[in-house]
Amino acid sequence: MTRGDDATLEQIVKQLNKLADVMKVQDFREGEYVDRELVLVKVAVDSKTRAEVMQITDIFRAKIVDVQPKALTIEITGNESKIEKFLDLMKKFGVMDLTRTGKVASRASRS
Repeated sequence: MTRGDDATLEQIVKQLNKLADVMKVQDFREGEYVDRELVLVKVAVDSKTRAEVMQITDIFRAKIVDVQPKALTIEITGNESKIEKFLDLMKKFGVMDLTRTGKVASRASRS
């Protein structure tokens, strides 16, 4: 997601359309849309912190996708605010690795 004046946005669209992997560029300036981000985060754990990390993961409706003796890899999706709050909580345990998709967006369905 990006912001800017019409000339800036037009330039961004032109540059994105030149990329081979871009299938379609949509302008969401008007109308409602839904945006989400996917994050995989590997968090350091030990026997004392594992249960707490698992509990926070559950509260945020995230999913543990890999379990190692000293680490958990967690998948979380949501808006930027949810992701940032979750990552802030994980910092105290030790973030070993982090991969983010960046925001993806879609027009909100009309009911």
